[in-house]
Amino acid sequence: MNQERREQAQRFLHPDERLIAACAYELGPGVPHPPEALLAPPESSELSRRIEAKLPRALRQLVKARVLDPRQSRPAGAANAIDRAPDMVDDLGTRLMHGTSMEGGWQSAAGHFLVSRASVRGSVTGVLAVTDRRWFGLSDVSPLWQTTPVMKQYWETPRAAIGALRANPTGLLQKGRMEIQFADGSWVAVLASVPAQAAPFAAAAARLR
Repeated sequence: MNQERREQAQRFLHPDERLIAACAYELGPGVPHPPEALLAPPESSELSRRIEAKLPRALRQLVKARVLDPRQSRPAGAANAIDRAPDMVDDLGTRLMHGTSMEGGWQSAAGHFLVSRASVRGSVTGVLAVTDRRWFGLSDVSPLWQTTPVMKQYWETPRAAIGALRANPTGLLQKGRMEIQFADGSWVAVLASVPAQAAPFAAAAARLR
């Protein structure tokens, strides 16, 4: 499985860049979802563009006006906040069970990582990769009916922007937990999809520091 992740990451390397390690991961329990207002608008699929083209003009203008988009409409934003209220309660319970999973606001480096990841609207499981120059993240953005992954890079940052990657921090029972600690003091918890790969990935990432 890890070889497959390495091959996926290799396709996104720059000329003369060397891949150090890659690891499949998902966000840790309790990591908050960014507000919709911060996310990039979703890309229209070919099917949705064809459907939109066949709509009556008035309805097509309504769709393009994004009156149901919480980023563009105050009523839609209020409805979105109401919809998110149960999630906030669930997040509180998760934090009580698993501890804190993020430190820093949405403008921090950790917040930027989460906003970039959510904006791509990909699969729950992603790929973290570290090279001799940078870190980057990949997500599978293929349709649900498609079995072949379509990987898209959603985030990158220089190696110097990551202060440390802590694997299996003490005091927590989550197998495969890693904490990405950014140079600005913010951090976010992720889980290695294969828990046994957390420590080797963290060790490999630290070799060139």
